[in-house]
Amino acid sequence: MHRFRFAFMLLAIVLISGCGGGRLATQDPTIESVAIVSFTVNNYGFFGQGPINQQLINDNINSMLNDTEQILAKRWSIKPVKSFIDNPEYQTLTVANAKRGLSSPIIDNCTMPICSDNRNAIVKGILTTDQAKQLCASLEVDAVLMVYSEWTIDTGKFVPTVKALTKNCFSMYDKNGTRLPYMRKDLRGERVIGGPFAGVHINEGTIDQWVTAYHKSVTALFQR
Repeated sequence: MHRFRFAFMLLAIVLISGCGGGRLATQDPTIESVAIVSFTVNNYGFFGQGPINQQLINDNINSMLNDTEQILAKRWSIKPVKSFIDNPEYQTLTVANAKRGLSSPIIDNCTMPICSDNRNAIVKGILTTDQAKQLCASLEVDAVLMVYSEWTIDTGKFVPTVKALTKNCFSMYDKNGTRLPYMRKDLRGERVIGGPFAGVHINEGTIDQWVTAYHKSVTALFQR
């Protein structure tokens, strides 16, 4: 019995450590300055077409970027995207056009580029070692961060009510081109936005369910 209890406690510790492991990247003492080099929201659905009106995402994505930079600024010195979005060297290290279904911030009529033309690399936040080094060097920061948020809907298994669902991924590379622990936090909206007989309501009155869920995930992972 004692062996069983010890094994159970050990397993619980491992599971808890795994769930919180994403925060380890925020504890690196060598990182003092950070820049977000990619920020994308994926309106996820079949055949690249998600359930959300793309304009609703576009209307909120700039404020989400600003919100993210403010949260990160409580831990690091942040180089704002608006200060380098039109930097030619930054532009050459990225890919100009986003994939179908992806949204990126538009600042001063300039769309924030993505860092890869491979959708899987965008989701997982993958950079080459040289790409990460050059981005850090050109922006004069200690690390760069890629943000990917996937938006869809979630239907309860026992009670078939519908809520917003966000899957939020954060990938950071330091100036040596080393990838730090990958962070992901999935969160649902709090309010019910649909049901089996009421339909699903996605509009200006409910889009905050995705925006707020994203905000909570960033806060949970990065805020002190």
